[in-house]
Amino acid sequence: MSAWKPSRRSFGKGLGLGAAATFLPYLRAGSSHAAGAIPTRFIVFWAGHGVPRHVYNITASGGGAATETDFVFPAVRSPLNAVKKDLIAIGGMDMVSATVDRTAPANAHYEGETHCLAAINRANADTAGGPSIDQYIAKAINAPSPVTKFQSLSLAMQVDGNVSSTKVCTQASGQVVSLDPSPAAVYKRLFANFKPPTNTPPPASGPSAAQIAAMQQKSVLDFVLSDFDAMKPKLGKAHQIKLDAHASAVRDLEKSLSLDGSGGMFTPGAGCANPTASVTAGSGNAYPGSSTMHKANITAMSKLVQSAFACDLTRVALMSLADPFNSDFGYTSGSYGTSDAHDLIHKTSFNNAGTLKNNPDAMSAVTRWHQWEAQQYVNLLDLLRQVPEADGSTMLDHTVVLFCGQIGEHGHGLDALPWVVGGGSAAGFRPGRYKKYTKAPHNNLFVSIAQAMGVKTNTFGNASVCTGPLDGLRV
Repeated sequence: MSAWKPSRRSFGKGLGLGAAATFLPYLRAGSSHAAGAIPTRFIVFWAGHGVPRHVYNITASGGGAATETDFVFPAVRSPLNAVKKDLIAIGGMDMVSATVDRTAPANAHYEGETHCLAAINRANADTAGGPSIDQYIAKAINAPSPVTKFQSLSLAMQVDGNVSSTKVCTQASGQVVSLDPSPAAVYKRLFANFKPPTNTPPPASGPSAAQIAAMQQKSVLDFVLSDFDAMKPKLGKAHQIKLDAHASAVRDLEKSLSLDGSGGMFTPGAGCANPTASVTAGSGNAYPGSSTMHKANITAMSKLVQSAFACDLTRVALMSLADPFNSDFGYTSGSYGTSDAHDLIHKTSFNNAGTLKNNPDAMSAVTRWHQWEAQQYVNLLDLLRQVPEADGSTMLDHTVVLFCGQIGEHGHGLDALPWVVGGGSAAGFRPGRYKKYTKAPHNNLFVSIAQAMGVKTNTFGNASVCTGPLDGLRV
């Protein structure tokens, strides 16, 4: 089977797609995606609030105590049951590192936010004293020399920029990494560094710069699809099926890069260049904009990560989900004696502050909130599952997707973390299980993930509480 011609390789690099040969990793000789050398990727899917402990009871399918292989997520996270075979539900894991930190946090939220991904003593009252696990892994796998164009992606999947200032992502002690809230900016950074396939300049009265940019971006996908058509007659049936799957992914990418739902090309500098342009600044805990815009951002960011992984532009991403809009879960500010959604979260805690924990209407609203979050996670897993790999598996099999947050429970509890690991079967994880531990430090989970990513370490974060990888999580 012939490899790409040098001119095409140069062209692909000019498009910002060169490292992974666009969407044809299995057809290129010497590709880093060749069978046996498919990279492992890592996504932190960060959702913030945990779940009310008194309704998060994982049981057996027929009721009663769950076992390792017979378990069902409760109503508060029921969407996860549809993809249970791809998940490991973790029980009995705590942020032990926070209990030994002598630097007092600025508030209860920062107590969890500073430890949830760094698991080490704080640098100060509101900042972690070491790298978050995503940044730690990204740096480790790109040393001593880079293996991807970008070490990592740090994304806020919302529209106002407030969450982009969260301090959950840190490069080192006291060094916060800002989260990018703009799919347009992320797309431009990842894919827009290319030239059109023709040297003919547009006429003076021709398209605008934004229109030219859109046509240039579309030309990438058109070029790939035309190359697919040329190759297809030369391939056997099995490879033709894979080629059709890749072509479908390319067409889906072309449609998905529009935030307005029109199916048109994503246009930097025009309608989709600034997804915050049509919203107004909010106040307090309410995010401005619309539910439609937020969902569009979530979809766009998820597909950009999917594409960046497919092109091997990076292997690590952090995606901060942000809260749903009230309309997403049927809540109206002031309901049940609450001032806003944040107040609803606190008043549905299992502890003494949870004055609404036995109110069926309030708990029903909170349940819908967390079902909404879980569904966004499921949607991301589905996107990863759509991309075939050279070994007959999918991108999800080669990607570890951690569903986590800054606290374990609505009352700021940092124990019994309701965290879930998705995918990663090709990296040694055995999904379709419920793993129950007893006060296991969450540092140990990060050691397991780091080792799966090829990092040679037996510790992460505060070494005084870390005891190595979580027992039995990986084969």
